[in-house]
Amino acid sequence: MNGALFAAGLGGAAALGLSLRFNWWRPKRSGTPILMHHQIGPHRPGSPLNRWRVTERDFGWQLDTLVRLKYGGVALRDLVETPPAARRVVLTFDDGYRGVREKALPALLARGFTATVFVVTDRIGGVNNWDGETPGEPLLTADEIRTLHGAGIEIGSHGATHRALTQLGAADLAREVAGSKETLERITGAPVTSFCYPYGDFDDRVVEAVRNAGYRAATVIRGGIPKDLSDPFRLKRVAVRGTHTRLDFLLALTRGRSRL
Repeated sequence: MNGALFAAGLGGAAALGLSLRFNWWRPKRSGTPILMHHQIGPHRPGSPLNRWRVTERDFGWQLDTLVRLKYGGVALRDLVETPPAARRVVLTFDDGYRGVREKALPALLARGFTATVFVVTDRIGGVNNWDGETPGEPLLTADEIRTLHGAGIEIGSHGATHRALTQLGAADLAREVAGSKETLERITGAPVTSFCYPYGDFDDRVVEAVRNAGYRAATVIRGGIPKDLSDPFRLKRVAVRGTHTRLDFLLALTRGRSRL
């Protein structure tokens, strides 16, 4: 009997640990999830940035999970411009890594999905030198950006240099926000209407600059699922990490985050 009680106690402790670690007990959130990806590619041994690297294999089962749950994968512009006709999830990729064109694009197209890629315009064809890791991850070239655009992927801005915008004066802020928009519109020959705040750093002044530049929506890093589009310039997202399990992904998709 004592052994049975001990086993039951262990089981209860394990269940409590799972409850504390994962957000399965939180109610499902209404609204359209906006997923935040970064690089699609292999992990680097010992790199702390692996949390932002989703392997090609993991990305595949993530998309298959969305298909199984009957989500349509769309770009941010679709959320803003088109009334919802079916269950949707917005797919976004920060920084504009080459792995998005090489690894993510074929997987997206195979499932009939589109997405939004946020590009750092002064680093086009370069590397992500803002992360301090050597060697840096290669970023999209102008030709690769045009390839994505031609395949139906939305190209949005992530600023010109990936600087924290709240720290900038008026001239530098305008260059980061309006200047990066002009650069991308020259490359794609199409309007650029979506913005992503570098580091998730924004305030009312930055939001106003983004709105005045002609963008229609902007995303933050702050976790959650927006219930509606009443505040399209502060849209919360669901972070998709390279360390996510299938349970993490499912909980984040439906609750806004998977863990405390």
